[in-house]
Amino acid sequence: MSPEPSEEDKPSAPSYEVATWAVIGAVVVGVLALFSVRCSLAPGTGRDYASRSLPPEPAPVLLPAPEIDDEYMPCSDCHEKGDPINREVRELEDEHDEMDFGHGDLWCLDCHDAGKQEMLRRSGGELVELEDSWRLCTQCHGKKLADWRAGVHGKRTGHWWGPKEYRTCVVCHDPHSPPFKPIEPMPVPKRPEEITLEASAAKEIPHGGE
Repeated sequence: MSPEPSEEDKPSAPSYEVATWAVIGAVVVGVLALFSVRCSLAPGTGRDYASRSLPPEPAPVLLPAPEIDDEYMPCSDCHEKGDPINREVRELEDEHDEMDFGHGDLWCLDCHDAGKQEMLRRSGGELVELEDSWRLCTQCHGKKLADWRAGVHGKRTGHWWGPKEYRTCVVCHDPHSPPFKPIEPMPVPKRPEEITLEASAAKEIPHGGE
């Protein structure tokens, strides 16, 4: 059995590993030194871009509401000025029996002005033109107002940064019965490959049954 080698006889770590780490350390120190010198000598070399001011965004354009049904509006066709006004909340009959009323607990004089039948009336008494009916609707539907202005609710067309056209409430909603009626679902859209296969199959079918 051979004797164990002494500490003096054990091989030492290769000198090239020490040299490699020394070179890496020197490179890191050199890079940091060059970076600090560059920052001190050229402080204005950062990415400071000149600020650009955008032009003010044009005010949105409100598209006109649908034409009013002459059979029921304006109210002055039947209700003349000076006629006695019955302010009692009741179920309407006669000329109103074909109208669908389903707007919460509201009734005519909650929105229409009794003295000026062709005007709308806000809760505080302010009169509003029929064309500006959105000002009446949004006093109760505040959350929808914020979404409408942001273009989330309703339909808005126009430019990303430029003139925009807004649809007012009554373009899509019946003011007397605003909830949308059930809509029959349509078939799902066809994928492009399905359309291609159908077109190819149609070309293969001979005309005239030949």
